[in-house]
Amino acid sequence: MANSNAIIVLALQAMNSSEDSGDEDGEDKHYNEFLSCVADVNDDGVDFSQVVQIVEQEPIVKIKKYVDLIVPAYSDETFTSHFRLRRSIAGQLAKTFQESENFQSLLGHGGFEAVSPEKHILAYLWFVGHNSSFRDISDRFDLSLSGAQSVVTRITNFIISIGSQFIHVPTYEEKESTKMHYLREKQVPGVLGSIDGSHIRIDKPNVDSDTYVNRKRYFSIHLQGVVNEKRKFLDVVIGWPGSVHDARVFKNSNTKDLIANMCNAGEYVLGDSAYPCLSYLITPYKDYGNLTRAQKQFNTALSSCRVSVEHAFGILKQRFRILYFMRLHSLKKMIKIIHACCILHNIADLEDIRLFEESEEDDFPDNMVSEELAANVAQNEGVIDNPQGADVRDELCRQLASRYERTTI
Repeated sequence: MANSNAIIVLALQAMNSSEDSGDEDGEDKHYNEFLSCVADVNDDGVDFSQVVQIVEQEPIVKIKKYVDLIVPAYSDETFTSHFRLRRSIAGQLAKTFQESENFQSLLGHGGFEAVSPEKHILAYLWFVGHNSSFRDISDRFDLSLSGAQSVVTRITNFIISIGSQFIHVPTYEEKESTKMHYLREKQVPGVLGSIDGSHIRIDKPNVDSDTYVNRKRYFSIHLQGVVNEKRKFLDVVIGWPGSVHDARVFKNSNTKDLIANMCNAGEYVLGDSAYPCLSYLITPYKDYGNLTRAQKQFNTALSSCRVSVEHAFGILKQRFRILYFMRLHSLKKMIKIIHACCILHNIADLEDIRLFEESEEDDFPDNMVSEELAANVAQNEGVIDNPQGADVRDELCRQLASRYERTTI
């Protein structure tokens, strides 16, 4: 009897684990694992055919014709709230996917033709927009579990393949528009954007788990982003373990060279005290209690400019709720999905955020770390300001103080 109970437990585990495994062949893999485990525990000849029958014959209710009949009846606002992108944008994505090698390579392989480009895109948007399980995607879009997993993998790869069209350094005209915005709205000249790091919560990894525990004591993947005034990404770096400091990610990424090449004389990106002050990356004065009034005003102005990057991370997670807590098993797949979500963020209309659910309560918001703490962590990491960067910051401080004086006369 004990072995019979063990077999039933294994059956249930096989059914549950296949739901969110993230493996394209999840159903077959876990079913085979189940049979193997049964062989191990079935040492007294128990007939487990009935248990296998339970696994195979469990009734599954799927929504038929959801994409063909129900989705077209949605209002535009309902469509956007469900699929996180406007109908026209999702339609264009489906058309681009249909013409891509990612979809064309499926033609002629039995069974794949039945999953239309539109269903591919909508299933993926539902998956990342609602942090749904593969079982939910399978039922809602009338797919097998392995089919749902394949759709997610396929669309992730497709979106990444077109990513350079949407995440890239600004053109000359875009740079001029950005600089004019910050000068007009914040009185700070030469700003092309802001850089910061965010953390994507994950379950405990199977390998090197300690390195993924961040300073707020949860497991995470680090996301570094450079953002313009429109809260769109100019560059992203994804995948460093959560314990790695922002400055180290920056130092070891291509972003340093990208920003240096992007910024001409008098142009720069803004960062918080976790980053080194460079001629093209301007950070606040570190406050040890002896800052002048002008330096305090300068720090306040920079903080006001950098709100755009904090907002970008917030909007990204509110739109694609899978980023609040990713529970997939594969780190590689999670990193790629985060990348795809950043690309979709740039494709989306950010005004749509009003249609989405409120942000989830976050006990550990990214912006909870004070400048003082960021400066202390940076000091422990050996972050050193560049003399040329300090000179540029001093000159900007003088210019800003002069503008404040003129406006108060």
